[in-house]
Amino acid sequence: MPENATEVTAAGIARLAGVGRAAVSNWRRRHADFPQPVGGTETSPSFALPEVERWLRDQGKLAEVPLRERVWQQLSGHPAGAVTALVHVGCALLLVDRSPAAWREITGVSDDRMAGVLSLALNDALADRFGPAGNGRAVPTPDRAELLPSVPLLRGAAELAAESGTRDTYEFLLGRQLDANPRQYTLTPPGLAELMAELAGAGGPGVRTVLDPAAGTGALLAAAPGPAGLYGQESDPGLAAVTALRLA
Repeated sequence: MPENATEVTAAGIARLAGVGRAAVSNWRRRHADFPQPVGGTETSPSFALPEVERWLRDQGKLAEVPLRERVWQQLSGHPAGAVTALVHVGCALLLVDRSPAAWREITGVSDDRMAGVLSLALNDALADRFGPAGNGRAVPTPDRAELLPSVPLLRGAAELAAESGTRDTYEFLLGRQLDANPRQYTLTPPGLAELMAELAGAGGPGVRTVLDPAAGTGALLAAAPGPAGLYGQESDPGLAAVTALRLA
């Protein structure tokens, strides 16, 4: 198994194959060559996604997986966690949006080479958008080692962005993560966020800035109708980076 391979649960395998979870349990019992768990727990094991895809393909069981589902599986099973994956995706989509030619050039090399070159390119893109590294910048530049496990995900996210746009792609992946893990986050529903922004007069005349002192994933700031400046505070560094990239 490749080091730091993306992992997938039995439910994820079922979605990939277009079957129910009972079928996956049956395959594990009946096929000695079914991939062995690499993580999770005894009652909820996880498997290496590349090994699972290879087995399903060899067995003729791999359904035609929509790009959105494939990218989501890569993000949700990221070895460093979904929030880190969202930060890496947000950084990459920022580069895709601002310098599409540079992105195309970077992706024309091996994954290993791409991780190193991409880190340098992201450093410049993040500095242009958020200022120089350090000084409390919300989005630090991921280095080569951090980016390497994310490269297949980033390639897929950029491909999805070519179909749906960078902003919609990021909102889809973030929304899917929040929907899949509601107990991990304190969320403000979109309708309520819009109402709160309206009651606060966020789009009114003379309003130049909006501050959310507990920004979370940025729902309230995203609902503010175009003030000159958006400011947020968040104690979780990962969520702070996600929110900054969401609003970039």
